[in-house]
Amino acid sequence: MEESTQKSLCSKSQFSTKGPIVCVTIGRFLNDRHKRLPEKRVPMSQTTLPISPLPPRGNASRRKGWLIAAAVLFVILAVIGGYLYTVYDKANEVIDQIGTPEVVPEASMARTKPLSFLLLGVDFRKETASMNSDVIMAVTVNPERKSATIVSLPRDLHMDPRGLPERKANYYYPYFYNQDKNTAFTETKKTFGDFFGFNFDYMATIDFHAFEQTVDALGGLTIDVDMDMRYVDNEDGTDINLKKGTQLLNGKQALDFVRYRKSNRNTEESSDTERNMRQQQVIDKTLEKLKSFGGVLKMTEIMQAVGDGIKTDIPSVQIRDLLTTYFNINRENINFVHLEGDWVSPYIEVSDEDLDNARSALRQQLDLPALTPSPSPSGNPTSGGGATGTGTGGSTGTGTGTGGKATPKPTPKATPKPTPTPTKGPSVGENVYGE
Repeated sequence: MEESTQKSLCSKSQFSTKGPIVCVTIGRFLNDRHKRLPEKRVPMSQTTLPISPLPPRGNASRRKGWLIAAAVLFVILAVIGGYLYTVYDKANEVIDQIGTPEVVPEASMARTKPLSFLLLGVDFRKETASMNSDVIMAVTVNPERKSATIVSLPRDLHMDPRGLPERKANYYYPYFYNQDKNTAFTETKKTFGDFFGFNFDYMATIDFHAFEQTVDALGGLTIDVDMDMRYVDNEDGTDINLKKGTQLLNGKQALDFVRYRKSNRNTEESSDTERNMRQQQVIDKTLEKLKSFGGVLKMTEIMQAVGDGIKTDIPSVQIRDLLTTYFNINRENINFVHLEGDWVSPYIEVSDEDLDNARSALRQQLDLPALTPSPSPSGNPTSGGGATGTGTGGSTGTGTGTGGKATPKPTPKATPKPTPTPTKGPSVGENVYGE
């Protein structure tokens, strides 16, 4: 009967394009039933193997397994989603904390326009009550090419800006701050903008403690320490003690690594050029860690560390655009330039050729025309021409210089009210911007 039923159903299925599939399916069902009935045993040689059915209990177990896996996956995704939402929310909070509220036109957003930045690592330690800039970097970025140029300036670089004291590069931010902290960023950007031949859009300072916290939040940095380093200063609490070789450095050690220059414990001293190269290595390793999964998981802690120690005139909306535009920038697209020079006491003197190369590399990211090389007494385009071009926006004014042959200007000899030295910073415990 079952055999005739099967034949009947199969014959009915012949009118459908899926007839063979239906027939096989029904056949499996009937064969399964047929196996449970008593039947006459026949030799194996006279039988054909039936189509094996899928065990119902196996299907149920499999479905249950998938349900459990899906539930676990859902929980994991929910936890990750909640964490990322928290990180995103915290990041927004910190960005609003450090950024300014200005609205930025679409044409000036980071995703659209090349931008320039002046970055200073500043000593805000209460032990020293100073504002010396141990790290000075000029940075330009290009959104179309997803590229950047970073020029590290020696802190002792000789600068002779028009109408200002002739001093080392690290002198000017403390000088302007002590005159008027509300205009310190504007005046510092203008001074270095005149030096490079274009206007800086934005500026930021980061203090030593924030740097230490950021490195610690990342779990340290694996750094190739190029020499033994030993220096002690009991007055400000500095105690640098590093051995040559590749090693994992915590925040304090990484700061010691990028700051080391002098020695008073019979180790080799370091130059500004070597220190600039160390800064670039630390930037490399920091970017590498930030892009790692561990870096993402530590983002809340990192953002908090940065938020506590950075001061900037970059609008919050621009900071967000910078992060989304350049977070995945390839290391190969970052051009590090370190200015080498000769020590001519009390300054580092950099050749005109090296300065022109650095200026050209920065201007290239901004899509500005190359400068016409022109010698100048102190490598400063404002002291006799040689630097032409317009600014990139953000800051007011245009580039300086008229080109052509440099005409030395006399160093100002007027003796107005005494100007503060770089070691005279804000009083102990005072917030740099009085906030």
